[in-house]
Amino acid sequence: MSNGPLGENLEMRRVSPRGGFTLIELLVVIAIIAVLIGLLLPAVQKVREAAARMSCSNNLKQCALGVHMYHDSNKKLPPGAQGPVMPIPAGPNATPVMGTSWLVFILPYVEQSNVYSAYSFAGGYSANAGVGSRQINLYNCPSGVKQLSAAEPGAITHYYGIMGPGNGTGYTMATVAPTGYTYTTNSTHSQPPTTGMLIYTDYSLGILSTVELSDAIDGTSNTIMIGERSRTPLPNVGNDYMSWIRGNDLTASPPGAGAAKNISYSINFASGYVSLGSAVNDVAMNSNHPGGANFAFGDGSVRFLNDNVDLNAYIAASTMNGRETYPAP
Repeated sequence: MSNGPLGENLEMRRVSPRGGFTLIELLVVIAIIAVLIGLLLPAVQKVREAAARMSCSNNLKQCALGVHMYHDSNKKLPPGAQGPVMPIPAGPNATPVMGTSWLVFILPYVEQSNVYSAYSFAGGYSANAGVGSRQINLYNCPSGVKQLSAAEPGAITHYYGIMGPGNGTGYTMATVAPTGYTYTTNSTHSQPPTTGMLIYTDYSLGILSTVELSDAIDGTSNTIMIGERSRTPLPNVGNDYMSWIRGNDLTASPPGAGAAKNISYSINFASGYVSLGSAVNDVAMNSNHPGGANFAFGDGSVRFLNDNVDLNAYIAASTMNGRETYPAP
């Protein structure tokens, strides 16, 4: 045993060796971290989607309240998709221009009065490209696509007024009851039979927008007023979302409404896109929320409807005056 400084240093080195990870230990630690991240990411994604779905629900709630406030001020609901209007001044050779959507009519009631004041109702959709290019966050689902409409200039909406039951074949709503339905005409006002709450208006066809909440004889809590349509399009489908200002267009081929649709197909129906053969008014409601989509009912409530909901009940809920016997979904 050495008593010198060198001997003491050697002894200390023997007693206190340097610590460290072996390669195997390092690989084990990395594997554990990878597993933890793999477990954490789905949970984070679920939390994000839950937050997005809640935000979407809140958006629909605000839109529904805006419709009710419009009704309180005007004693009728806004038109879901206003038909062609004559420009002012009309002039001898003037032709009607495409009308306006319900989303424009409710702007003052959803804290967007500055946008509303910039909109020219006399010019209709065609004269308001600048206003239509504004992205209104309230009108978009956080989980939905945000791209501009491919079919027309302007920012898109994910929330569509429900005009009623569709027939899957064209412009007008179905007036013949599908099998199992008994529809009756409510002649109190001038809306067509078996309609939804936010109908299209077309003075050239004699269809006027005089719908009142009292016309919902099926019950406002049983009638879908606004539907969500925000799913990312399939790879072989173009963006068929519509501008949030677009009303009813008789000049398009096929003619149809913009920010208002019929209920014809089940929720998230794979072929419920315009470019896959669906009529422009009869596209499917859909979303990126797993298992269904959000809907606002006539009483202002918002519900998440599963995409396996009974189709008969779902279509029946699109009418405010169909007197159907199906329970609301």
